[in-house]
Amino acid sequence: MSSLDSTLPTLRSTIDQATRAAVDRSCAPTSENILLAPFTQAAYQATASGKRFRAICAYIGAAVASGSALGHIQFEDLAAAVELYQASALVHDDVIDHADTRRGAPTPHLNFAQMHRQNGWLGDDEDFGEASAILLGDLLFSAAEAAMVRFVSTLPSPRASVVMDRYTLMHTEVAIGQYLDVLAEQRPIHADADDAFSLPEILEVVRLKSARYSVVHPVALGALAVGAGLDLIAGLEATLMPWGTAFQLRDDDLGLFGDPQVTGKPAGDDLLEGKRTALMAITWANSSPTERHVLADAFNSDRQRRVEMVDSVREIVSARGREDHELFIEQLVHEGAAAVPTADLTPDSVALLHSLGDLLTRRHA
Repeated sequence: MSSLDSTLPTLRSTIDQATRAAVDRSCAPTSENILLAPFTQAAYQATASGKRFRAICAYIGAAVASGSALGHIQFEDLAAAVELYQASALVHDDVIDHADTRRGAPTPHLNFAQMHRQNGWLGDDEDFGEASAILLGDLLFSAAEAAMVRFVSTLPSPRASVVMDRYTLMHTEVAIGQYLDVLAEQRPIHADADDAFSLPEILEVVRLKSARYSVVHPVALGALAVGAGLDLIAGLEATLMPWGTAFQLRDDDLGLFGDPQVTGKPAGDDLLEGKRTALMAITWANSSPTERHVLADAFNSDRQRRVEMVDSVREIVSARGREDHELFIEQLVHEGAAAVPTADLTPDSVALLHSLGDLLTRRHA
């Protein structure tokens, strides 16, 4: 068992407590208003679970850059900030994607719509659900900002500015990546077009929305907070970009083939949402004209038709794309490992980075 594996349970508990405390602080001013009880309860529910990857990455960045033991540096407010921002993004994602479940439970907009129906209120229940969920995401974003301000207030002035700039860059890139992702989903798929799934465009979305957001930025935030220089940050980015890309590509595979009981998402979830993934781009490039017509039919259809076609699409992807996709992931894993800045790090820090690579790229959920 690596030092990362042995530390994760305690670290996750620390992150959970810090995240809840940050929600407490944001919701405290309205605690006496009974009308807000369902809204604030939804905030707690939205932050009550998760793998805590991003906060863990921040702790890893601090440990790697300082040469200290993982979790030795107290970064609770930073951990809360990145987790609250993630919760905010997920609530908004679920509205954008019309998702029914998240981690095996109904999504916030569905819960709010159900509350509307149960009370017999005026107006449209789905509109109320989506509006309330958007506002819930905004509340969580505000809580994340408050936690980040608390954190940087403890840092020396020049360092505080660098960390805050990195944090704002992170959520700016997520918004841009999310827009590009939504834009891609609106384009019809033409069965006779070789470039119907553009791998470079897809990888740009992965870079902005996942690799940098989920891995590179959190590690960099932790490293910058302990005073890491630009050379070390560049070395870490060279390692983490391919690993972060592999992280998303592994997620794409799980999104089509993962066990819903393990992943917490419906089977074929990415297909049901019409996601353009590297897995689909590779599959498309290797598919016959007949198979491309099946794929085009699935992506050009409504959600119900996609539900009916999940097995057919999964069969084509298994035959035409999954093996090459796995090779691509392995290539990225090796690329990241070759870029580890060993000359600038202690042996323990190098080992910790490699443990992070395994955690990100060899997961099953």
